[in-house]
Amino acid sequence: MVSRRVGFLAGARGMTRRLWWPGRWFGWAVMLSLVANVGWADGILPPPPVIEQGRLAPVEPLPDSLSFEQLLSLPLDGQYRVVGARARYERRLAEEQLTRSANRPQVTIDGRLRYVEPGKYAVENDQHDDHQAGLSLRQKLFDFGQQKGREGAAESRLEGARIALLSETKRQRLQLLQAYFEVLLADQRYQTINERMAIFYIRYDRARDRRELGQTSDYDIALFERDYQEVMLERAQADTERRLTRRRLAEIAGRPDTLPRTLEAPRFDNLFDREAPAVGELIETALDEDLTLKSLSHQRDGSESALKAARATNWPSIHGELTGDHYSREGATRDPFRAGVYLEFPLYRGGARNAEIAAAQAERMAVLAGMAEREGEIRNYATELVEMIRLHRSVGSQRLAALDTFAELNFMRKQTLYQMEKATDLGDAMVQMSAAKLEQMQTSYALAMRWAELALLTNQPLEAMLLGRPEESGDAERAMEEAS
Repeated sequence: MVSRRVGFLAGARGMTRRLWWPGRWFGWAVMLSLVANVGWADGILPPPPVIEQGRLAPVEPLPDSLSFEQLLSLPLDGQYRVVGARARYERRLAEEQLTRSANRPQVTIDGRLRYVEPGKYAVENDQHDDHQAGLSLRQKLFDFGQQKGREGAAESRLEGARIALLSETKRQRLQLLQAYFEVLLADQRYQTINERMAIFYIRYDRARDRRELGQTSDYDIALFERDYQEVMLERAQADTERRLTRRRLAEIAGRPDTLPRTLEAPRFDNLFDREAPAVGELIETALDEDLTLKSLSHQRDGSESALKAARATNWPSIHGELTGDHYSREGATRDPFRAGVYLEFPLYRGGARNAEIAAAQAERMAVLAGMAEREGEIRNYATELVEMIRLHRSVGSQRLAALDTFAELNFMRKQTLYQMEKATDLGDAMVQMSAAKLEQMQTSYALAMRWAELALLTNQPLEAMLLGRPEESGDAERAMEEAS
């Protein structure tokens, strides 16, 4: 860090002649300042601008037709939770650089312009200007581990924040996937209800025709109308749900200005053939790979380093100092150059050391409690994932096969009756087929979400887990991890 404290008074006499050597000092100091600022700022360059006029800058909107692969590779650097996690990472980065700066050379320029009235015993009692300019260089040499502990704490906290940023990005990707499935399910649910509405309308319309012929009563008409109005309400609610799910998808993606019109419905037949991992193996892998637990472990390391630094604060520190000064008025105690090694040994700090130790111990205790809680969550979560994957693969797939068989046979039966003119329409055959498709999508997407959650828990690529192929080179999470 370079600081400058230079005072100027207009109208001082003899300034050019008397401050010629300080001017040279000042020139060298400016050069040192420029070099230092360029070299030391490399580690704390700001992130790409995402703030405009106090708000998050707009990003590229969602396409009108969104495919599943586009969703998996959609950049999330402008998503509000990801931006918040990146801000916390950048703050930790700045804190780490600030901590390291305490062990770097400290260069200071100071000066003054002063007018004095000499005392009657002064040697030069006719000289009134008492100007001074100087340049000092201070470097810490040894502090018995205090600085090392602080730097270790800052570095561990920075790494924890980086992993937390990556974890938040993956978590938002998972939320985006869930929102994508909800849109597809809402569309299919609307289609199913819309087909039911058509059936109820045909029945209601035919009943009114029969009433004109005196073949039905007003009571029967009222029943048909009630059923028709109920399904109309369900259809309106389903249509509203379609718009709400699209809004949620756009918000999670960080692109609220546009709502996608059509979404590609992916197929996950390969997931029904994949065996779930053993619970013990999954727990062991998750305890090693879970990003949240990794972030907490780095925070634990940081708290332990901070505790070591706090315990060493009562140890002495040694620093070296070089000072060069120029005085317009000579004196017996004014030296143009000084070099020395200095020892500072704190004897009493008003209880600050005990407070720092207590704060570090409290932080360490909180992190250890958070790690134990997260480990318990991982064990429960991993067991739940394995059991739900097995459930969807066995009972879920069998139920889907039964529903699909019934829907197909029911359609063939109704079609035969219609061709034999024993039925005036296909009835609920089309609705049954749509309902079977909705059930299939629900089970398939539920299974896909479980595998996606497993990928997050074990820090695996989402695309490779769901589609069974390597992650693309343009994937946002990997690019962000490499950039960090």
